[in-house]
Amino acid sequence: ELALVESKTVTGQTYMSEVTEKAVDINGYVKEEPTEQTITINVDGNVINFYYTKRTDLTYTVKYLEEGTDVEVAPSKVIENQTFNSTVTEQAIDIEGYTKVNPTETIVITTEKNEIIFYYKKIDGLTYTVKYLEKDTNVEVAPEKVVDGNVFGDIITEDAIDVEGYTKVEPTSQTITIAVENNEIIFYYTKRTDSEYTVNYLESLE
Repeated sequence: ELALVESKTVTGQTYMSEVTEKAVDINGYVKEEPTEQTITINVDGNVINFYYTKRTDLTYTVKYLEEGTDVEVAPSKVIENQTFNSTVTEQAIDIEGYTKVNPTETIVITTEKNEIIFYYKKIDGLTYTVKYLEKDTNVEVAPEKVVDGNVFGDIITEDAIDVEGYTKVEPTSQTITIAVENNEIIFYYTKRTDSEYTVNYLESLE
């Protein structure tokens, strides 16, 4: 049997006297009954044993944070009914748009605050495309624009460019939030209908 704390020896006891002891508090353990015992002192063999079991009502929390911040990138979770001094290992979950800094963490359960924190970095190097199309036909009226080097979650605003011979269709300004893929802004145009032409009737100078 494992001694949880150093045993106590009390000297100078009188033969046939009675002594009473109470079980001490031990961090992380629950006292088993009886928690108080009385014995009559004999010449030898005077031993009182108290028994304990490990606490099984402890918890730990797992948090998912953006690196260098306290911003949660996923809801934290609490795991209950943990045993004192047990070892637990958690794996970082997959979160779209982020890479894991520390994929695995292990802790030993204590009676204090038990916490595992996983850190994440935003994915960078993402692209977005801006297209300029004729309404209804989807014919390109100007070359598309591709912009790279963007970070997940960036907010991007683009304005429709002027294209000769065409009128911009509302909205002429658009904002998107950069995702892992399919980042696209499309502006539509219609052919101008306000042009005119002139016919001249001239005397020939022959």
